[in-house]
Amino acid sequence: MNTILIFLAQIAVTVIACLLIAGYIRPFLKRVLVDLCGTEERAQFWTAFSNIMLVILPTIFGLGFAPETLTFEASFFEVVNQIKWNLLGLVMSLLAIGAVVSFFALVAPRSPQVKA
Repeated sequence: MNTILIFLAQIAVTVIACLLIAGYIRPFLKRVLVDLCGTEERAQFWTAFSNIMLVILPTIFGLGFAPETLTFEASFFEVVNQIKWNLLGLVMSLLAIGAVVSFFALVAPRSPQVKA
């Protein structure tokens, strides 16, 4: 198997997984950000920023991959190992975004609750 195809396959799997997860989390994140930011425009910016980070960081991890072997079996396990590290980059991005949003959700001023 061609090493370029191996490289492109692991990048493609990483980007597709990241896009799926970013697409899944987007509506939930946007609602929280609208609440925290106060305006739709600010929330749209931070939602777009978060989505970019969720895709870019794992892709950067993947760009550092250089396949060494040409046998199919060895290549398969090399790609699986690299995708593991790429997805770890995705989890790191997700955790960082979650930590920042959680922090601001905790310190954001709240309107007083009216008791009935």
